[in-house]
Amino acid sequence: MTATSPTIVSLARNACAPSLFTAIVTATALQLTGCGESPKPTPPLPVEATAVGAQAPAAATAGPAASAAPSDAAVAASAQAAAATAFPPREKSDGPKVDQSKWRTSTSADDPASLEVAGLRAPKPTSWVWTKPSMQFRTLQYSVPGEGDSTKQAELIVSVFVDGDGGPLDANIERWRNQFRVGDRPPEAKRSAKKIGPLDVELVELAGDYMAMGSPAPKRDFLQLAAIVQAEGRNVFFRLVGPTETVEANRANFDKLVDGIMPAD
Repeated sequence: MTATSPTIVSLARNACAPSLFTAIVTATALQLTGCGESPKPTPPLPVEATAVGAQAPAAATAGPAASAAPSDAAVAASAQAAAATAFPPREKSDGPKVDQSKWRTSTSADDPASLEVAGLRAPKPTSWVWTKPSMQFRTLQYSVPGEGDSTKQAELIVSVFVDGDGGPLDANIERWRNQFRVGDRPPEAKRSAKKIGPLDVELVELAGDYMAMGSPAPKRDFLQLAAIVQAEGRNVFFRLVGPTETVEANRANFDKLVDGIMPAD
C-alpha cells in the first residue's frame, strides 16, 4: 500500500486553504482503495428495462391487492352477470303491441263466480273472495278460506307481465323454488305443460316451508300450485299458495279455473 507523502500533506496544510487541504486528502484516500479488491461494477440496465423498472415498485404493491377479497359491489356484479347468463332477458317483440285498452280487471263488484284479467276470463268458486292486492306485481288477489279455520286461508294471486316483462319463465320458477325449503334446500319443482285452446300453459307445483315476501319467519307446510299462461303479448301467472291442507282441498277448483281460461272477448 502506498503511504501519503508527508511533503504533499505539509504543503497542502501550509499553502492552501483548509477546504483545499481537505479535498487533497480525500482524493488521496480514494486512490488508496485501489490497493484492495474493489467490488464488481453493476452493469447499466438497458433502456427498456430501466423504463419498466421505474414502475416495478407500483406493480409489486399492486400484486397483493389482486388477491384480496372482492368487494360487495364486485360480488353483486358477478352475481348479476351469472344470472344474466343463466337466464338471458327475453327479447322484446318487434311485432304489433297487444291492445290493452279492452282489458278489464275484476273488482269486488263483479261476478263472484268468475274472474277477468289481461283479456282472459276464468271460472272460480264464489267462496274465493276478491281482496285488494297487497303488494307490487299483484294484479288480482283472492282470499281462499280454510276449512273452518281462518288461520288456514290461502291466496290466489294473479300477476300480468306484458311484452316479456317479468323475465324468462325459468327464472321465475327458480325464484319461486327458492322461496320454499325442505330441510336446508329448496325442493324440486314438479313441472308439466298443456295446451288450452290457443294458450300454452306451464304448470308448476312446489311444497315445503314457505318464506313469503316480507314474512319474518318461514310458514310451515305450505303448497303452491301455479299456472303460467302464455297469451299473445303477455304472460299471466296464476298461483294458489297457502297451507297444504287448504290448497289440496282446492286443487280441483284450481284445475277447473286453469282448464276454463279463455279469451274474454
